[in-house]
Amino acid sequence: MIEVAVNPSVDDALRFIERFHVKQADKTLLVLVGDCMVDYRGRARSFLDWGERVVMVKQDGTVLVHRSTLREPVNWQPSGSKTTFKVEKGLLVLRSHHVKPAERMKVVFREVLLIAVSILFDSAQLAISGMESDMVNEIISNPDVIEEGCRVCKREKHVKSGVIDLFCYDKNHVPVVIEVKRSVATISSVHQLRVYVSDVKKDVEEARVRGILCAPRVPDMVKKLLSEYGLEWREVERRVVLPDEFQKSLKDFL
Repeated sequence: MIEVAVNPSVDDALRFIERFHVKQADKTLLVLVGDCMVDYRGRARSFLDWGERVVMVKQDGTVLVHRSTLREPVNWQPSGSKTTFKVEKGLLVLRSHHVKPAERMKVVFREVLLIAVSILFDSAQLAISGMESDMVNEIISNPDVIEEGCRVCKREKHVKSGVIDLFCYDKNHVPVVIEVKRSVATISSVHQLRVYVSDVKKDVEEARVRGILCAPRVPDMVKKLLSEYGLEWREVERRVVLPDEFQKSLKDFL
């Protein structure tokens, strides 16, 4: 189901919203495109002067104000917000109120270019792969990707300066600190690993503690710095495994 109004008057816009959205606000997505200004008062205070924007009111009460550029909304209200609509002095006024934390947002339209109301059905679960935790899991399941004889002893070992991704021992029973990065290794990653190794040296009897920075790509500059500190690196590719959208289960055919 989708209902659309193009270039409605302010009064027609309000009647359209009341007819197709207000009576079932928890079931419909409302999209407004038009010339508006936004006044927000809550954890901070902001005012956005007139401009053409997209305003979305979602089924859970979330309100988003988007400009024609950038990914993030310029203003927004969280889920659970209550939204009302009125015509005041020839302007369409949207008011959104959230209780905890207390937040209020007013969007005033002096011209509405388009309104769309739709009922969307979406029960799919988001599958995310390629995170640092996926790389850590892969190393745990196959420590030989680091080196033969590597033995993982603890995940997320807490030390004074933070949390080590993996604490291991090599085939010679030397402690190994492994820091995992899901993208390109950086200079800051080297310093982080160096501090973790220093912390572990204070907690173990062995004089030697190895540190390995693990990432899909380690630039030459980072390799040079690691070598200067007596640290190591491993370039391990992330395996991104998501469900095959073409693979059907038996229930899909029933």
